[in-house]
Amino acid sequence: MIIKNITYRISLINKVKRFVSKLIFFIGIATVLLFSSVIFYYYNSGMSDRYNPYSLIKKFDQVILDKYIGFSIFEIDDYLKIKLKLLKFILIKNKLENISIEIDQKNIYKLELQRSNRLSGNNTNKEFASAKIKTNKKEYDIKLRVKGDRLIHWREKDKTSYKVDIKGEDRIWGLEEFSIQKPITRNYMYEFIFHRLLKESGLISLKYFFVNISINDNKQGIYAVEEGFSKELIERNKKRNGPIFGLDEDYDDHNLIYPNVKYDMYSKEFWINNYPKITESALFKLNKLKEGEVKINEIFDMEKWATFFAIIDLSRTYHGSLAKSVKLYYNPVTAKFEPIGFDGHVNQNLFKDFLIYDFMDEKNINCSYLCEFRDWYLIFLKNNDGSNNDEFLNLYINALKKLSSENFLNTFYKNHGEDINFNNSQLLSDNNKKDLIMYEGLGLFILDQNFLFKRSQYINDRLKKIIHQNQVKKNSTRNIVESSNILENNGIKYLDEEYYLIKDLIIDKNYFLSKNDKLNINKGVKIFFEKDTTLISEGAISFNGTAEKPIFVFSDKGYGSLILSNNSYEIKNTIFKNLSFPKSIDKILYGGLNIINSNLRILDSEINNSNSEDAINIISSKSYIENLKINNSFADAIDIDFGELVFNNIICKNISNDCLDVSGGTVKGLKLRAIDVSDKGLSFGENSIGSFSEMNFKSNRLAIAVKDGSKLSLTNFSLSDNEYDIAVFNKKKEYGGSEIELELEDKKSIPNILLGKNNKIISNHNTEITKLSNKYINSLFY
Repeated sequence: MIIKNITYRISLINKVKRFVSKLIFFIGIATVLLFSSVIFYYYNSGMSDRYNPYSLIKKFDQVILDKYIGFSIFEIDDYLKIKLKLLKFILIKNKLENISIEIDQKNIYKLELQRSNRLSGNNTNKEFASAKIKTNKKEYDIKLRVKGDRLIHWREKDKTSYKVDIKGEDRIWGLEEFSIQKPITRNYMYEFIFHRLLKESGLISLKYFFVNISINDNKQGIYAVEEGFSKELIERNKKRNGPIFGLDEDYDDHNLIYPNVKYDMYSKEFWINNYPKITESALFKLNKLKEGEVKINEIFDMEKWATFFAIIDLSRTYHGSLAKSVKLYYNPVTAKFEPIGFDGHVNQNLFKDFLIYDFMDEKNINCSYLCEFRDWYLIFLKNNDGSNNDEFLNLYINALKKLSSENFLNTFYKNHGEDINFNNSQLLSDNNKKDLIMYEGLGLFILDQNFLFKRSQYINDRLKKIIHQNQVKKNSTRNIVESSNILENNGIKYLDEEYYLIKDLIIDKNYFLSKNDKLNINKGVKIFFEKDTTLISEGAISFNGTAEKPIFVFSDKGYGSLILSNNSYEIKNTIFKNLSFPKSIDKILYGGLNIINSNLRILDSEINNSNSEDAINIISSKSYIENLKINNSFADAIDIDFGELVFNNIICKNISNDCLDVSGGTVKGLKLRAIDVSDKGLSFGENSIGSFSEMNFKSNRLAIAVKDGSKLSLTNFSLSDNEYDIAVFNKKKEYGGSEIELELEDKKSIPNILLGKNNKIISNHNTEITKLSNKYINSLFY
């Protein structure tokens, strides 16, 4: 019986062998016949006259091999060079930071369940697992979950992408939330360059960098770290914290096509609970835009969006331009939406002959998969009535000119080329296969170092045709605001293309001055706020008071405020008294006097009895102040948010909060006197940089606070009768340590200093100061 079974198995195996041999023989014959037929057809059909063998092979390489297999015959030399460079990493480790994640078995099971569910098409399980992340300096408690829409994000356990949140108040790399994913998921260095282009152009940009990741001692190679959408992102980009909107992708995958979209918010609970009016107003605007009941120019920052789309064109990161990709930051200072670039992910096989501008032509099909989303792009390119949106088109074409210029690209590579080259060289330590979007190619990733210059040549050639064909007209449309125009009032005189306010003015409703107007306010004029309203100006204003006849801007009941933005303003011999702050449902502004994105000069002026959080709030502006007195302020006297300030002689007396509060600014100052300040004479924070001389701080709770990554130099200063003299510390954990440099007369003049850990003091006399915990210093003042 046993012999029979063996004989039967041997016979079956022999039959299988004979069948396989015959199959291979016939496949070989068929291949030879097919190849012979192709050659015969090539030489006898006339194809050889049109395509020589080299061009035919190259075409086959581009259309078939490189596009679908990810391997190019013409890149074999480059593959060999990369492999040779890879050899050095056998002996030498790359120079990227090493990060270790530790997860227990219970939480590994959670993550594997998520991965398994996604592989079977179930994406509903988004429960976070608990873990720890370790750097060479510190350990952090985190929670993480599987992320990503495409199979390449989670098909393999050792290459899975994760969404990570830091628990508690700690921050790693200044981040509270971020994603980690293999570099191939965003086409390696092209995504890195995309974010650097955003940064170079002054748009909000995410932190995007590479690290080595190991999970439970299992080395998983290089991962890309991508910053999440949070308060830290906005403030690091020197903006006032505001809500961030994206599409609700759980709503319905089929409803990601504009206008059939639904918006959701990041940090939704915080914004609804703390700022319900501004949240409701922002969402209302987005929904009205979908319905065609509001003009995009009124609620979107056209200049920033034009620059954003120009960057998309230059870098060919068109995936990042989709409504589901780009995030919308609502700027509570300007009440307009700005783009946050995300998920650019270059597809190197698409959009080689395409610009966003081409959506103007309904017949253009070079938009590939973007064609389905045409209506999203048309809300920028066209007005609601179907006419061209000339304001946006002018800004967009000018942005294309700038970004594709040799000067811009040379500057870009001067500022970022070293980082690009370093990171690209470190990526070679991994076996980086070519990115084919949904899967890995056979060939290796190769960064085209000249791709921006090549693309810029294409853009310049296209621009010549576009400008010639369309003769884009400059837009002169003025902004429309639901308010009366100040120029309609009596007491206004028009002379030499400028307006002059020559009589007293009573303000009982919101007034607006458009950006093309210039207003001169004569000496001795009184502007009285009868009601709690706002004077809003995008036009230039000169307050031309004199010492003998100053201008008065005031109320008798703590009413009124001013918003001066996007222009030049000069304030001379003007007294502001008893003002409040703007009562706007779509903005977050704190000052009686608010200066935004402007050039400002204040000379010989006063602000008295302020009833607002800031007597004057200067935001993202370039300012010069000489001889400014602020008395009896309800809260802060001067608040500088970002921008630059040079001053000579500021005096604060009887201030309920801070005299001079600087966040993210650059300040050079001479003569600051802070007397009877209930909180801080000088609060210097959020990566501010400054040098001050001839300072006098008397009877303040804390004379000088330097915090959160700031650097301050002080010379010739006087400190007396303060509860605390100087504190150098960290308030926000997303920032690094701070530094103060003091020029002291002698060792006897060393002030009382509170120095937090990770912070530094430098002086011309050796000073031994015991470092305290930042938590303790914070407890004294917050």
